[in-house]
Amino acid sequence: MASDLDRALEFLEKSAVQTSQGSYIKMEDLKKYLQSEDELEVQLREGDGPKPKTMVQAKRMAARDKELFPKQPPREPGRAISANPHSPSRA
Repeated sequence: MASDLDRALEFLEKSAVQTSQGSYIKMEDLKKYLQSEDELEVQLREGDGPKPKTMVQAKRMAARDKELFPKQPPREPGRAISANPHSPSRA
């Protein structure tokens, strides 16, 4: 989910028009972005999978691939290591 939000924020930052009143985005550009994301999602669900045309599309597809990046449970917390430069070395 975070990667979807990161991509959306990246798009918004790139396509925004900066003015003295703030940042503005055309609804047409936003609709095109959402439509392309929906199409990519549908193609991924179908199983055939589209062939990426750009490196950005390839990265998006790889990030969504559950075989490449399976969800892992959070790691167990370990012992804290002091950041003090005067602490004894573990060498």
